[in-house]
Amino acid sequence: MITLIRKIFWFALFLVFTLGFVTLWDNGIPNTGAQFTTNAKSEVADLMTMIRPIKRPADKSDEPAQ
Repeated sequence: MITLIRKIFWFALFLVFTLGFVTLWDNGIPNTGAQFTTNAKSEVADLMTMIRPIKRPADKSDEPAQ
């Protein structure tokens, strides 16, 4: 059980540091902490748009031709 918790902890830490690195890489070193937070929020929003499922129109191939 402890091993699972440890692996989850290290994976979460990896995700946090990856987000920080990507934020710094894309936006440069910010002047203030508030600017870094804003940039990180925009990176998370970009990630969520990539993860969100694509809405596809209903398949109409089985309907009879008119």
